Amino acid sequence: MKIIEIKNKIKGKIIAVIRANTPEMAEEMAETVLKNGIEIVEITFTVNGAVEVIKNLRKNFPDFVIGAGTVTRLDEARSALKAGAQFIVSPCVIEEVGEFCKTENIFCSLGAQTPTEVYKAYLHGGDIVKLFPGELFNPSIIKILHGPFPYIDFMPTGGINKENAKTWLDSGAFALGVGGYLTGGIGMGNLDLLGVRVRELLESVKG
Repeated sequence: MKIIEIKNKIKGKIIAVIRANTPEMAEEMAETVLKNGIEIVEITFTVNGAVEVIKNLRKNFPDFVIGAGTVTRLDEARSALKAGAQFIVSPCVIEEVGEFCKTENIFCSLGAQTPTEVYKAYLHGGDIVKLFPGELFNPSIIKILHGPFPYIDFMPTGGINKENAKTWLDSGAFALGVGGYLTGGIGMGNLDLLGVRVRELLESVKG
């Protein structure tokens, strides 16, 4: 899909950020969130075998959006794209990753904290800027940053939960990255709890 198509699919949505100790667990978590209503999943490169997980999810869930996260090297971006990743997310400004995504016409989000980093992320290929760690900020940061950067869209990630997700969206967040709130303490034996968390989170942002 082209950048604009992915951006339209992500707008106003929750992206489930999947970290797990094994590729099997990552895949089970991803399948659970997709089956319970979240439409976008980010498999982080901290997962061993992340490339294979992305490939399997793209094959088994062709109607959903599957991307790669915690991409910190160019070779990771290349392998993610080869596996079928539809977007790339980095935790910070990694210029070569952003420029690669721009060249390959793949949607990219680079992480930032400060105004200088925000602008660098935008310049180097960030189609939206990931505000990370999100728990360091108040949702009002979106309005503040839109003062000097009205043309930049933001995706807070980290610290998002059912209590504050709607406030972030109402404050102007383009999308939300949600990881630990969903997957913390989840294993093979309690995937049903992950499903409950997904449904509660989605319900919290309605209206």
